[in-house]
Amino acid sequence: MLLQLVGEEEIQSDPPPVVTIEETTNNEHHHLSLNVMRGANGVGTIRFTGEVGSIRVKILVDGGSSDNFIQPRVAQVLKQPIEPATNLRVLVGNGQVLTAEGKIQQLPLQIQGQEIKIPVYLLQISGADIILGSTWLATLGPHVADYAALTLKFFQHGQFITLQGETNLEPSPVQFHQLRRLHNTNAIEECFAVQWLKKEVPEDILHFEGVTNKY
Repeated sequence: MLLQLVGEEEIQSDPPPVVTIEETTNNEHHHLSLNVMRGANGVGTIRFTGEVGSIRVKILVDGGSSDNFIQPRVAQVLKQPIEPATNLRVLVGNGQVLTAEGKIQQLPLQIQGQEIKIPVYLLQISGADIILGSTWLATLGPHVADYAALTLKFFQHGQFITLQGETNLEPSPVQFHQLRRLHNTNAIEECFAVQWLKKEVPEDILHFEGVTNKY
């Protein structure tokens, strides 16, 4: 009877620790840098412009994020096969937890003539269309990221490759092709126009138009 009683206690006490370990591991393995959520630049980030087919996308290489992420609205426009990512939670730097809306297993992405295929999770990110995290950087092997010169250097396919990042541009008047891209990707939150009329000089009219996007 003593042996049978101990056996019952062991069976009842084993399941809870297993469940706790699985949940903790998931939260630790998937995380997102706070800079990405704020749409801000920070140490350890480099920006690029890439293409998925004929569609141009803004890319942020962020060593502070664990995985590769893509904005769900951009993923819908790209028309890539989307699979469910059941209960995949991502911990943000401010303590917030976001749930992935799906996953693209092999997203064909081109950056400055270099073609890569990466798995990406659909997540409500800011500041870029696609985030390349530490899991992608790990696939490069030994590499050098110069965040002052905004370059990423690595050896691949028998040759050294250097990707040149983009500097932060000051706000400038929007071009038609940029406005069309924002419209096609459902990135426009609201449009507004401001018109200023001077009473002293009626013919002097200042006309201003602006667009607020969802980044």
